[in-house]
Amino acid sequence: MKSRTRWRRSSAGKRAAFALYYGPLHFLLAREIVREVEPHPLPAALLVDLGCGTGVAGAAWAMACGPDARVLGIERHPWAADEARWTCRTLGVAADIRCTDLARFRVPSRASGIVAAYTVNELPAETRERLLRELLAADGRGSRVLVIEPIAR
Repeated sequence: MKSRTRWRRSSAGKRAAFALYYGPLHFLLAREIVREVEPHPLPAALLVDLGCGTGVAGAAWAMACGPDARVLGIERHPWAADEARWTCRTLGVAADIRCTDLARFRVPSRASGIVAAYTVNELPAETRERLLRELLAADGRGSRVLVIEPIAR
């Protein structure tokens, strides 16, 4: 794995693209999907944003739920986790963004909603299969699950 300094230096263009172009587009898309499939937002929700990147999908859903909604964001890259914290703080969304790998993360049973936006396709097969089993179990407990992918595996 690249060191944190090397990752920053080698990915400046990619980071800029996510922060300035893809992030806003993903926010608008997530917001519109949530509005369409969740016309009556969850009250006082805990929303888990898996592989949150810059935090836009979780923030969009939380904003639709109202001021008491909280986001628990999971992101493995420190730069993206910092961007997610900035995004949520700037948008007024209460958030706890954790820098960890999805292979080790377990969805809290109290989660009202779980979003995985542009994440599932990027996971190794074993991690993806474990995550999808966990999402199905969360759905069985009553959590709402939203997966946003351009091409899903």
